[in-house]
Amino acid sequence: MNSRRNFLVQSSLATTAMFLLKPLKTFAGESSFFSLTGIRNNKLFFLHTTNLDSFNDAHVIKYVEEIKIKHVNTILLKAAHHNETASLTYDAFLAEDSTVSFTKDQYQIINKGNIRTGVVTIDTGENNAIEKVNRLAAYLKKEKKCSVVICLSRLGYKNNNTPDDITLAKHSADLDIIIGGHPENFHQHPIIVLNSKNSEVIIHASSGQTTGYGKIEIDFDELGRKKNINFTA
Repeated sequence: MNSRRNFLVQSSLATTAMFLLKPLKTFAGESSFFSLTGIRNNKLFFLHTTNLDSFNDAHVIKYVEEIKIKHVNTILLKAAHHNETASLTYDAFLAEDSTVSFTKDQYQIINKGNIRTGVVTIDTGENNAIEKVNRLAAYLKKEKKCSVVICLSRLGYKNNNTPDDITLAKHSADLDIIIGGHPENFHQHPIIVLNSKNSEVIIHASSGQTTGYGKIEIDFDELGRKKNINFTA
């Protein structure tokens, strides 16, 4: 099911595909990475999976490959431990030690078109994991001038006694999107949670989706500001 949200014109989108705690106005902060003129490639396609098998999910893999060819500004993410049996080439993924696909600084920056995206990870059992993610997200937004910061999470959507995606979103300040990768603990639809600055954080998961993937499209205006978002889940 598709859900579309316009950042400039507030509309009623509290449908079964998207539950809003507050109407979506902006992501967590703005950046100055864009120049004021000459903005052309101002749309990003985020495709994300959890666990795909090259045999059983061949149709999904084929579709994802077609999307990447059609849209050069596609970023493919995997919010799960990397599985070599899947034949897709991911831009970032959650590795066994949470850092293998990333730099030694535990983050990754992906440049597509004129847009800079920062990616961090969080896994179960990490000490001070939420504090680490917040520190890295702030660095990516303020120092590296990333327009969007995404966290690949294995915490689970909602837990009783341990950190979860909801807690991470509420305590964050510079995260824009949390891609949930827990195979059992997830929400079927996109969720928006208010962070510590009262800005919106998207929680999105591909687990349990009949498509086998999740897709988020973000449009930016000519000044590089987030304009609208389109979910497929």
